[in-house]
Amino acid sequence: MKKIFIVEDDEEFAENIETIMDLLGYSVVGKESNGEKSINLIFNLMPDLILLDLMLSGNLSGIDVALKIREFTQIPIVFITGYSDKGYLENIALLEGNYFIHKPFSNEMLSSIVYLAIFKHKASLKITNTLNIRDKGFIVPIKVEEILILKADGLYTRIYTRQKQYIVRDILKDVSAKLSVNIFIRIHKSYIINIDHVTSFNSKYVTLLDYIVPIRRGYFKEFSQLLNNRFQN
Repeated sequence: MKKIFIVEDDEEFAENIETIMDLLGYSVVGKESNGEKSINLIFNLMPDLILLDLMLSGNLSGIDVALKIREFTQIPIVFITGYSDKGYLENIALLEGNYFIHKPFSNEMLSSIVYLAIFKHKASLKITNTLNIRDKGFIVPIKVEEILILKADGLYTRIYTRQKQYIVRDILKDVSAKLSVNIFIRIHKSYIINIDHVTSFNSKYVTLLDYIVPIRRGYFKEFSQLLNNRFQN
């Protein structure tokens, strides 16, 4: 049963959506009207999809919440709004893995877009277990689970494994797009790490075997929540 999290400041409307999701066979694991609180709950619960209103209570808008979520995970998001302003639509379009539904909508319309979002996300996770890297004129297949760290280096990306270090002629964003978002987590503008190889961490650094990687303050809280949730599961 797929898990749904609803972020909506209209309590009655949120309950109506929950009823529809229940009838469709989904499990609503949480509802929240406040943007700040919803972020913490989402990282703890790790739902399969987020239904997110653009206008929320608190200091954060739906766009703000989505941007924070996207720093760490590619959970599909369906934006819900009664607004059709081009500014809102352009902001949504700039975020990857997101969908949009305009109020009012039918049960069938909501059902279709939720199914499509989950299906496309599942399909995108079918990523190869091997990353092919060109090294000194040769193609070297590297097992994804052996990758420890990816580091941005201008227009290149440095890839660290247990045995060796490689330089790839692609930017960090393009290389990381080939890897599972459930394992490779951004902790810094310039660093993405394999969460399975973390041996220790604090608010300033993350240790992976013999490597020490800096973690930005804005990433620490969500990173620690994701790591704790992974260990608990």
